[in-house]
Formats: sequence, structure tokens, C-alpha cells
Amino acid sequence: MAAINPVVAGKLSVGVHGNPATKSRKTTEVATNPAVKNGAASVLSTPAQFPLLHRNSVPRSLDTRIMAANPEVMSPENLTGVQFFTECQFGNFSGQNLKLEDFMYWHGYGDLPETISQNQPMVEFKHFGDSNGSVGAVSYLVGDKVRWIIAWSNSGEDMLKLNKVYSEISEVSERGVDWDSIREALDQSVSKYNARNFGFSADLWIDPTTNTPAMTATLNSS
Repeated sequence: MAAINPVVAGKLSVGVHGNPATKSRKTTEVATNPAVKNGAASVLSTPAQFPLLHRNSVPRSLDTRIMAANPEVMSPENLTGVQFFTECQFGNFSGQNLKLEDFMYWHGYGDLPETISQNQPMVEFKHFGDSNGSVGAVSYLVGDKVRWIIAWSNSGEDMLKLNKVYSEISEVSERGVDWDSIREALDQSVSKYNARNFGFSADLWIDPTTNTPAMTATLNSS
């Protein structure tokens, strides 16, 4: 995975805004299901039995929680990102190289690709969630004058329990990205989104009903 641009990584804002400190995997809150306490159901694990979740989908309806009997399993390294994560795939078919400009993580952390070459097949990026979900956005520069914004919401705070994506293709400005506006548009969006502007089109999709979804975002010349 490519390293975050130090200029980008040094910024701080609401949530986690370009901050590499998220790599430290801070302690995630561990919610305990009452049904587990009552013996109705349990997920017990030891280090040898505790597999990392990769592409397996965990239905939101199960409201999955992890309960571990071994102290080592309770460590942040083992629990962070288990309840929520998003498997992101970015594709660049725009005919121009993409360069990371900025990003915002409202919930979770991950190492974004710093550059995506032109006509490059899907680049994978895994965004690990915290106890409230995996919610973030990133902006890439398309050449010098165009900005492509990708946003996703895999949130436990969503009353409808539906994952969402949002995108914008806009002109680069000195004001930078209005992340509050992006979050507001994301919260009102749906699981499939298309944006067109400045001779480019973006297509985004996320699995709407799991807390470990796949998400794809592609940029094409139109």
C-alpha cells in the first residue's frame, strides 16, 4: 500500500483528517450482546482461533459483536476493525494520473493509495472501522484543475442500516474541500451514485446491507 503524502497526513480536523496516527489502532469499544451473557449465543475466541475478517459479509441484522475470553484477544490490535470495515476498490480510466489531495475519516482509519496511475485496474484499499462504523472520504487531483471526491458510509449510527456512497467532480479551488458539505450529501445519498462533470464520469457502488461491504469507485473519461 502506498504511503500517505506527509503534507496531507499532517492535517487535523473533525474526526480523523489526514492523520497517520490512526495507524496506531486505538482501542475500539467492545460492545457486549446481552444474548451472549445469557448463553443464548456466544462468539468465544483464542488467538489461534481468531481469524481476521477479510471479504466475508456479516449481515447488519445480526448486529454482530465480538466477545473474547482471552486477554490477548481483547487487545486493540485484535479487535480494531472487526465489527466494521469497508473493502474499497478504486479504478482510474480517465487517461490521467490521480494524486491524493486530502482525506477525511469520520470513523475508522486506513492507508490510502497516494497515486493511481492512468488506466490502472482496481487498486484495493481497506478502511478499518471503529465501534461506530467505517465512514470516510478522499479527494484525488485529476491533472491540475479537477478534483474527484469519493465518499462512503458504512455506519452503525445510520437508523436505516443502509450503506451509502457519494461523489463529486469539481474544479480545484484554494478553499479546499468542504468536508461538512460532503458528509451532509453522503448521509442523504444511497448505495449507488453517478457523477459527471468536466469531461469525466464517476460510478460508485457499495453493498448496502452488510457491515463489511465491498465498495467500488471508478473514474472514466466521458
